[in-house]
Amino acid sequence: MDKIYIRDIDNLNFWINYFGCSYPNSYDEEEDISVSELMYELCTDGIGSWWESFTGYYDGVLDESDGYLDDPTTLEVSLTNERALKIEFHPGDILYFINDELIGSIGPHWKLQTVPYEEVKRLLALENGRQLFLLLLPLAVIKQEDTDSARQEIREQMQNYFAEELCENVSGCIIAGLVESCEL
Repeated sequence: MDKIYIRDIDNLNFWINYFGCSYPNSYDEEEDISVSELMYELCTDGIGSWWESFTGYYDGVLDESDGYLDDPTTLEVSLTNERALKIEFHPGDILYFINDELIGSIGPHWKLQTVPYEEVKRLLALENGRQLFLLLLPLAVIKQEDTDSARQEIREQMQNYFAEELCENVSGCIIAGLVESCEL
């Protein structure tokens, strides 16, 4: 396992790739664009190669192991004395754990909308809160009445890494994918 720390992900290469692959359901119908498409516009060969190295990607990994590694790049962070976050970055998935219990996945077997947005927002008060907020945001479920304030908060946190116009477009896509369904 390649253990990493928050400081290892506090760079543009990480965030371009992370946003690009972490929002499989985030699509803005009005603009006819997805988070992945917006991030792809920023991606260069070097940025893509950085992510491949970071996740341990190699030709054939998707066929051999469905994109999962025995020893993935792993970030572990204490959220409280009782709660520890662990995120495994595999070539074909990102898995999220709290105290070793799987709480989410963005890969082919999605497990999304598992954490109330208000819980994710509370992370901002912690040390490295911005990074923790952005890391767990793909698992959030946002109540319809909170979409405007959530969009503003997402946009503000993203502006630490991206240009304002991009943050506006990406936050709109993210909201579209994270707002709770009203289906009966």
